[in-house]
Amino acid sequence: MNIKSIIISIFLFATLIVNSQESKNQSFKFGVGVGMSQSENCIGTGTMYSVGYQRDIWKDRLRFNPNLSLGFYSPMFITDQADQYFNSINLNANLNYDLIRIKRFSVVIYAGIEAGKTQGYVGSGGYYDYVGYSGYGNGYGSSNTQNSHYVHDYHLGGNFGGGFRLITKNQKTAFNILPFNFRVGYPEFFEAHLKLEVDIKI
Repeated sequence: MNIKSIIISIFLFATLIVNSQESKNQSFKFGVGVGMSQSENCIGTGTMYSVGYQRDIWKDRLRFNPNLSLGFYSPMFITDQADQYFNSINLNANLNYDLIRIKRFSVVIYAGIEAGKTQGYVGSGGYYDYVGYSGYGNGYGSSNTQNSHYVHDYHLGGNFGGGFRLITKNQKTAFNILPFNFRVGYPEFFEAHLKLEVDIKI
């Protein structure tokens, strides 16, 4: 099964769940975050943005959130890496739950599944192990990959995290401050972010 089929299947699954609910509590969810991304051929730090739909499915504490995220990364603050500039595109289907709730404030956690793609440009530079005059391998030099090339890494996996949620007095908007956001996928995919989200009731 190719990545397009997987993404379409997840989207259809998310749509069926949303349409099966009787709740009318719906909202748009927007997010922005900073962090790092690593795949089979890329590693970097940068920013990510997300947009999605959210629906309350149980007592205004459990919410279903299909969303799409897009990240922009480069090897800033990471030494001994090849020059690289890449994007991380992910389709997610998450469940958000208010673990502890006191009036308009709550501790929120979430988890879900995802499918995604990392694509970008990798140049030369970085670290490799060379054999010196002594016959032993040690030292820094040019990357093993001397030729610039484009990469396309696909993955399947899950995401999870948590933080704090604050609902405004008019109940129309909620702010989510999420210091813990992790994505783990196969093969060799990992992301971690600090994230701020805004939920706006429809």
